[in-house]
Amino acid sequence: KQKTSAESETSTGGSSYNESRLAGKKVKLPVFEGDDPVAWITRAEIYFDVQNTPDEMRVKLSRLSMEGSTIHWFNLLLETEDNLSWEKLKKALIARYGGQRLENPFEELSTLRQTGSVEDYVEAFELLSSQVGRLPEEQYLGYFMSENADDENGQGRRR
Repeated sequence: KQKTSAESETSTGGSSYNESRLAGKKVKLPVFEGDDPVAWITRAEIYFDVQNTPDEMRVKLSRLSMEGSTIHWFNLLLETEDNLSWEKLKKALIARYGGQRLENPFEELSTLRQTGSVEDYVEAFELLSSQVGRLPEEQYLGYFMSENADDENGQGRRR
C-alpha cells in the first residue's frame, strides 16, 4: 500500500521550473509499509528529483516515510550500517522486502516468455523495460516481439 506521508509534506519551489509548473501544489514523499519496494523507490526518486533533494538527505527523509514494522527494520539498518547511502538503502529495501529490481535486466528481458495472459506479459515487459534505461524504440519492439514471446495459447510467434 502506498499512502502519502504527512510528516514529509513540503511545498514545491526553488527553481523557476518548479515555480511555474508546480506553483501551489504539494508533493509528498510516499509512505512505505513493506509492500512493493521497487514501486516505492521509483516514487521516492520522483519526489527527490522534484524537490532537488541532495543524496545525503535522501536516507534521512526516507526514514519519515517508514510505517509499521518497516521503521524498526530501518532503525536497525541505521544502527548496523555505517554511512548508509541512498544506493545502499535501495538495495537493502529490495533484499528485505522483495521486489523485482534485477542485477541484469537485459538478460531477463531477452529471455522473457509469455506463460500467462497477454496482460501479465505486458506488465512483466514494462517492469523489466523500466530497469534497462532508455533504448531506441526499435530495440524495445525487438525485445517485445522476440521469438521468446509466446501467445496466449502457449505457442511461439510465427514468422
